Order: sequence, then C-alpha cells, then structure tokens
Amino acid sequence: MKRRWFILLVVAALSTACSNDIDIFADYKQMPIVYGLLDARADTNYVKITRAFYAPDDTYLAAANPDSSNYPGRLDVRLVEYRNGDSVREIVLDTITIHNKQEGLFYAPSQKLYYTAEPLNHNGSGAQYHYRLKAVLPDRVLTTETDMVGNGGFGVQSLGVNFSKEYFGTNRPFLFRPAANASIYQVTMAFTFKEQRTPDGDTIPRTFSWDIGTYTDEYLSKHMDGDCYVFTYRPENFYAKLKEFVGDDSLTQGVSRFISDYPVEVDITAGGEKLMQYIYHNDATYGFSSGDPEFSLIDGGYGVFSSRMTAVGNIRLAGETVPELVAMPRWGFVFIGGREE
Repeated sequence: MKRRWFILLVVAALSTACSNDIDIFADYKQMPIVYGLLDARADTNYVKITRAFYAPDDTYLAAANPDSSNYPGRLDVRLVEYRNGDSVREIVLDTITIHNKQEGLFYAPSQKLYYTAEPLNHNGSGAQYHYRLKAVLPDRVLTTETDMVGNGGFGVQSLGVNFSKEYFGTNRPFLFRPAANASIYQVTMAFTFKEQRTPDGDTIPRTFSWDIGTYTDEYLSKHMDGDCYVFTYRPENFYAKLKEFVGDDSLTQGVSRFISDYPVEVDITAGGEKLMQYIYHNDATYGFSSGDPEFSLIDGGYGVFSSRMTAVGNIRLAGETVPELVAMPRWGFVFIGGREE
C-alpha cells in the first residue's frame, strides 16, 4: 500500500530540512526541526533532526546545500523508554545516510537520519509505554516525547469485502479492533492479481490501491459493532479504480488475469494525538513559509514527534464479486484460488 497518507507525511517530513511553520526570512536564530514517528511494529525507526537557516542572498542556493540544514557531525541522540511512568531503557541512535530522496527545493538525493533497529514496545498486559527523545545540540538539549500507539489487539476483523453490483450506491461496513492511544486512522485497500499477456508467457503480479478515508478516533468510537470500530467503503469505487488501472476494454487476444483466494489487502494506520494535530494544522506542502507560523509540537523547535502503527489484513472477495469479475470477458479474469506468495 503505497499511498497511505501517514507514510506520505513522514516521507515528506524526512525529506525536507525546513518546516511549514518556519519563516526563514525572519531575524535569524538557530532553531531545531525534528520529524519522527515511532512504530513498535517496524524493524527500524527513524528520526530526522535539522535546523532552520537564514540566507539573505539566495535562499534556493542555500537550501540545496546540506550544510545549511544539517548540524555538523553526529549529535548525541537518545530514546528513553518509560514503562508505566518508570524509565526502563535508554537507546542511543546512530546515523544513516539515505540516497533516494527526490529532487526538490532542498538538497538531494542524500539525507542524514538518526535511527535505531532496537525493537520498541507497544502497549499491552497492563503496560503503557512512552518514549522521550533527547538530542544534545550545540546550544541546548532538546527533548520531546510521545505515548506509543497500538497494542496486540489492534487488527483487521472482517474476513472479506463485498464489491457485488447489488450493493452499488450503498456503504458496506468493515470492522477492525482499535489501537490504544490512537487519535486518527488512515484506511487504504489494494487489489492484486497476476497477468499473463500471452498463453505461454510469464505471469506478472499487478497491484493497484485506493484510499478509503481518514477518520478520527472520536468519530469511529461512535460507530462501533461490539468492541470493533466500523468504517465503510463503496463497492462501485473498486470497479472505477479497476477500470482506470487496466482500461475499460483492455483485453487483447490471449490476455488472462488470475485472482487468488485473498487478493485484497486492507491497511489501517493508526496515528497519535500529536500526529493528528500536525496534520490538521499543516497542509503537508513543504516550502519555505506556509501554514500556521505559531503552531509547533516541539518545545523549543519545530516539527512533529509522535507514533503510529499499521494493521494489515489479506482478505477474500465476498458475495458475488468473483463470479461477476469472471463474467466480464473484456477484463479476462480467471479465479484460480490459493494464497498469493
């Protein structure tokens, strides 16, 4: 699932050295900028720490220079883990340079990040986890903190999605168990099939995804089925995306498309309170000066430090969805069963 909004926000944040909330044309003072979303299910967690800069002559030229935004050398950056309010562990973050940042206003393609591959803990079994980021900067010690989002029970509950034509124009329910400490959820779906262009040719996996919606925890808590949250999807949107992806009359001689038992992936990403605040106060368009200049979630700096967790479910096409797809000869779908590897 490549279009998850939380991921896009983080990628944008980790790829820039200047926040929406910073007017770099104001009187200069060195101001740290921090972006990080901790994820207890991730094998590696990243934090980007840069600084605002002042360039009275050529701002664009300065933005393309890594020295304008990066602190020199390697900072002392640590995560302090708290369990039920007690400090139990301290993790020293190392540096890594990524080389796939897209070209833009700021320097590319290399970016310096701080990271840890140490496993982080999620909430559960009576334990609540909280992390404090501490960075020793040349002129101060910056600290910021976040509760951890998620627990072992967070996950997809519905076993299938029904895109049958009889439900066109209706909202179909989908259930999942909520994440602890989550304030906002982003939901996306993806459909995967294998395509064979000629009768004796290789099969190629193909996937397309689409956004279902963004929901606050407050909203979903009022739409429950038992202990599960419920969001809805529109069956006709699936066919609109499919038509856009493969074409309305895309079938040529010998093309077949194969559907497995579990062709739909549902991704539900839960975000913390600070992430929700940041999303609603910023337009996620990163430039030199935009957004609310007074808004900040970092004490003594700018950016956002929060947490997230993603639940993934691989599920079936329910009802008459598969027979209806197979009955559309222009798309050449064939049901083969089995789970995709």
